[in-house]
Amino acid sequence: MAHASTSPPMLRLKRSAQSGQKAMTAAYAVEYTESCSMAYIFGGAEIDLTNMQAGDAIDIRVRKQIISGGGWVVHDIMSYTNAMPARHVTAHIGAIPDVYGISVDMVQSAGVLRTIDCEFYDAKRVGL
Repeated sequence: MAHASTSPPMLRLKRSAQSGQKAMTAAYAVEYTESCSMAYIFGGAEIDLTNMQAGDAIDIRVRKQIISGGGWVVHDIMSYTNAMPARHVTAHIGAIPDVYGISVDMVQSAGVLRTIDCEFYDAKRVGL
């Protein structure tokens, strides 16, 4: 006799195709953006700031849409200046639950424009 079973929805964490090298600009540029038709988790990011030198300044801004069709709300801004200490060369963004949209934007406001390696993750329901 067959038995019916149910299992709860599962999330699959994966590296975003938006990961990779990002050329810095003098105005905020969207480096990662995502949304989904149902709740998911922006799994976070690792941003390698090894290339920064004395006189460089880079801001990383995380924005979120709280309601469908709503405007972007600043969730966090992280500022980095000069060369990074040898033991702490990455910027880390933690996981954020979301539905309507997440955006990670970066700007380099001082110094020679750098190329920065970025790794973004998201966890969506299996099958999406």
